[in-house]
Amino acid sequence: MRFKKIKFDNYRCFLNGEIEFCEKDGKNINLILGNNGAGKTEVLFAFWWLLYGFNFKQLKNKEATPYALNFSLYKSIQDGERNSASCSVEAEIEDGDTTYIVNRTAKYEKKPTTIAVTESQSIRYYKDNYELSLPVRDEAEVNKILTRIIPKPILNGIVFDGERMKQLSSLDDSSVKAIAGVINDITNVELLEQCHLTFEQVQKAINKKAKQIAKQKGNVSLNALIGEIDELQTKVNKARSERQECVEKVADLKLQSRELSLQLDDIKEARLLEKQRREARTELEQEEARKANAIHSFTTSIADGYLASCEQLFSDVEQLLVEYDVPADLTVPAAKNILARPKCICGNTWTEEMIAELNSLIRKLPPDNINSAMGEKVHQLRVASGDKRKAVKNDFDSLNESNEKIKQLKDRIASLSTQITKSGSEAAEEIENRYQKLQDEIIRLSANLQNIDSRLPGMDKDLEAKKKLKATLSQGEADTITIEKESAFVEKCLIALEKIKGANRNTALKQINKRLQEAYKMLSDDYDLGRRIYIVQYDQVSMFQIITYFENQYQDTLSNMQKKGTVASLKAMGQSDEEIQETAILSCAQPNSTGQSKMNTLAFVKAILDFANEPQSGGIFEMTKAYPLLIDAPFGDIFDKNLEKSAMSLHAFTHQIILMLAKDSYRDVEDYVGPFVSTVHLFEKEPNEDHSNIIVSSMEEI
Repeated sequence: MRFKKIKFDNYRCFLNGEIEFCEKDGKNINLILGNNGAGKTEVLFAFWWLLYGFNFKQLKNKEATPYALNFSLYKSIQDGERNSASCSVEAEIEDGDTTYIVNRTAKYEKKPTTIAVTESQSIRYYKDNYELSLPVRDEAEVNKILTRIIPKPILNGIVFDGERMKQLSSLDDSSVKAIAGVINDITNVELLEQCHLTFEQVQKAINKKAKQIAKQKGNVSLNALIGEIDELQTKVNKARSERQECVEKVADLKLQSRELSLQLDDIKEARLLEKQRREARTELEQEEARKANAIHSFTTSIADGYLASCEQLFSDVEQLLVEYDVPADLTVPAAKNILARPKCICGNTWTEEMIAELNSLIRKLPPDNINSAMGEKVHQLRVASGDKRKAVKNDFDSLNESNEKIKQLKDRIASLSTQITKSGSEAAEEIENRYQKLQDEIIRLSANLQNIDSRLPGMDKDLEAKKKLKATLSQGEADTITIEKESAFVEKCLIALEKIKGANRNTALKQINKRLQEAYKMLSDDYDLGRRIYIVQYDQVSMFQIITYFENQYQDTLSNMQKKGTVASLKAMGQSDEEIQETAILSCAQPNSTGQSKMNTLAFVKAILDFANEPQSGGIFEMTKAYPLLIDAPFGDIFDKNLEKSAMSLHAFTHQIILMLAKDSYRDVEDYVGPFVSTVHLFEKEPNEDHSNIIVSSMEEI
């Protein structure tokens, strides 16, 4: 798939003009040059707007105009000089043997209190030399065609403006959100979430219908139960939503804490102390996780551990059974077998009195007599109670052990924090104060999370019990049985969607990380120095960050974790090899210079392109074609060997590259990029005007 042409008419800073793209003789870079403010980034916005719409209100700084129409034309409508004006963007897109002409037009009309905007979109297409089709204007059909050409998730993964590049390479939470956006887009998480919401709505509709049927049939119990289920399901959904929000906030705060920790590393006086504190905090987090598991296990044991306190009851029941003179371990088959013999097992001949006594005894044995059955049950419960007592004791001991260790670790962390503050550095003290505030908030949110986690199992159990009762009350009623089947099916779909979402993203992330390492090796000189790159996923939520680390330090950390038994403990807690690997990588995270951060971003862009351009199976959709790259100012703050390597490698990112650069920036990379440039367009802003001209140029003219 490739872009052939884009045409502007009264669009933002372009009153008119077009750009033709082509690749020939191994030259695949289409170069757009212009000074700042000339409209280079507007081309990226144009592609977004043309294909899937774009919210211009989100733009800041020099691009902050909140509408697609040229500024002067908009102002003329605003001032009453004209009643209306229109703007449009049109592009030719080649996909296989078909060329599509996509158009989006926006009409702006003066109204009494506002300016109304009406947008329309159309697609025409032709194959080889065949005649151009009639315009397709139906919104659903247009979206279907666009999704086939270039799905929205893919578009968001191949278009990078300066702001997005900056976000990806920054050290704050905007980086986390930007990376998550790209990964979620390219793995179609949004689609899955929409499916989830749809199924939830279907479930509500089914419950409403079931309630109506129960009401019509006068089944008061069933009607009331459905109402209880609805109410409880709402509470469960709310609790899960609150839990997710809490998890994401904690992960976000941990990210900020980690960045402050890395900043402290740069302060000589605090470096060693901070390293020790970071290690202690990692150990604390692991111990907190063990404590959470112990609490869950202890709570479960207590919930059904009533048997542990029933010893006196067991003794009383056994005494009653002794009074009824029921022989221990005697069963009905055994007694009848004895009676069937010519003589008693003692050798005496049967008398009527002996036969009557034995028959009386048989009636006391299970299953004919409750007394003996109870004796058998008491024996079973006594064994079970012993197991429960052991489980409760073990869980309690484990909980006490965790509490003691957590106290020791917190004391050590507090001591190290005091030492850091007293290190004599004003910068260290300021960072430390911010760090402590974050830790306080993490503790508060973690307590909320623990509270939710302690409530959810009971709520789920109660909900399941009510659903089973509902199914029982619905038995024998054909229409109600149908409703139950529909409800069960929707519930299975919801569970499946959650599994698919997690699996789809995790699989994609593994593949992207593999390609990320390869890209970093190609682009960065730091790779030869042992520096590595990795995208970590925090706490299994949609929060990601690009981490750089040194391979030797990572291997040492992993080896120490194995020696200390940390790896075995984490595996016992259910953590996978990948999660343990990420824990070790995070503890080795390195701060990045601005240039290093930009290199990380370029490696990420290449990894995303490699992922998108190669056939994928097992996902929501299969991608079997290559996509272009549209990128603005990728080489800023990159110097020396890294600049050379990244500029030389850019042409290898994909088959078509549309590159926007300032003229001065191009001079720095001309020797590396120039040999791969196929077209050149200059953007020149008219003096004292709000629009720019597009000039077709050549390599010789620039």
